[in-house]
Formats: sequence, structure tokens, C-alpha cells
Amino acid sequence: MPAPLNFVHTTRELPDTADAVVIGGGIVGVFTAYYLARRGLKVALVEKGRIGAEQSSRNWGWCRQQNRDARELPMATKSLDLWERFAAENGEDTGFHRCGLFYLSNSEEELAGW
Repeated sequence: MPAPLNFVHTTRELPDTADAVVIGGGIVGVFTAYYLARRGLKVALVEKGRIGAEQSSRNWGWCRQQNRDARELPMATKSLDLWERFAAENGEDTGFHRCGLFYLSNSEEELAGW
């Protein structure tokens, strides 16, 4: 079951002042703005389209650990931690679930590569 959608009220007007301006309302930008605001900064989040509806719907927030380059694993582990802490801190169902990864191969050559 998907998480409920919470509509974000936006404006085309930029604030007169901000301590930080985050460009891009994807997963990384939204988390950045959220944690800066929690530290007391006045944050402006700028997105050209819809929040979380563009690249974020395809990059999965760097949380996949299977079949990833070993150098990327610390970032994936941190991402999983952030998703879980965010849900716990806010009491909101983000719709995020650990569910594994499934690859299909249609040739013996591809299968041998796994």
C-alpha cells in the first residue's frame, strides 16, 4: 500500500532572506533542507518541477546495497539509516520498505556475469 500523498504548498516567490538555499527538490535536496531546518536555519528549497517527482522516482535514494560497488556501500547504508530515522522522527509513513532486488537474465552470458 503506498504512502499517503501530502501536498506541498509552494510559491513562485523567493524569500527575502535565507540561511541556506537548496537547489533541487529530490530525495537528497529534501533531506538536506529538512536537516538544515531542524538545526534552526531558515531554508529555501527550490525545485523546477514537482517535489520528489523527477529523478528521485528513479534513483531510489541510494539505498540499494545488493550488487553495488563496495565503495558505494557506506553511502547506501547511511541512506537506509536516514530513511528509517526520518520515519521514526516524524511518525509518518514514507512508503519506504526494504524489499530486496531482483535481476532477470535472458542469456547464458548475462547469467554467467552474476
